[in-house]
Amino acid sequence: MMIVSWSVVILGALTVFVLGWITARGVTGARALSAPVPARAFANVCPALRSEIESSIAAGRKIEAIKLLRDATGMGLQESKDAVEAMEQV
Repeated sequence: MMIVSWSVVILGALTVFVLGWITARGVTGARALSAPVPARAFANVCPALRSEIESSIAAGRKIEAIKLLRDATGMGLQESKDAVEAMEQV
């Protein structure tokens, strides 16, 4: 009888592990399908301001570019920083 109860415990733990693994894979898969950061960030920015942000990036004034993007879009600091860094690599 004791063998059966340990089998149930091991089977339950294995089930929890597999379900957690499947759930975690689903979350990362959803993130990968979203639009790239620069495309979302610059969708609502006028061409003149985009040009100003790009020139700030080219001049090495990344903080200024982040501030301009945040003021124009209302994005958070981390998302603005990621967008500017992605534009920096292009």
